[in-house]
Amino acid sequence: MRAVLTTAHGGPEVLELRSDYPRPEPAAGEVLVKVAATAINFHDVFTRRGMPGIKIQLPVVVGSDIAGTVDTLGQGVPAHWLGKRVLIDPVMRDADRVGMLGETTDGGRAEYCIAGASMLVEIPPK
Repeated sequence: MRAVLTTAHGGPEVLELRSDYPRPEPAAGEVLVKVAATAINFHDVFTRRGMPGIKIQLPVVVGSDIAGTVDTLGQGVPAHWLGKRVLIDPVMRDADRVGMLGETTDGGRAEYCIAGASMLVEIPPK
């Protein structure tokens, strides 16, 4: 799949467009979202530039403001989520997962991203 990776801390030159990035698979309690849109916000810029006192595993796909459609369900995710248009709350608050999409795990600057089902906010029908 296509994805933009932040490969190091620095300016825009550390961004790399890849067309062979592995498509993620959702684990139990997670969904795979086909990304329709992602914003560029200051958090993405800070992640790319580096933040004093915060260690980020690189490379990473940034993008924490994400909207898309639920494509695949992990085990235990209610079936009603399949095909829903969603926003993703990027902050992981589960006991076993702490952090933020686009910082501690890959975010939305890719064709697909993983999110916990508890992070989904349904977008009402048009």
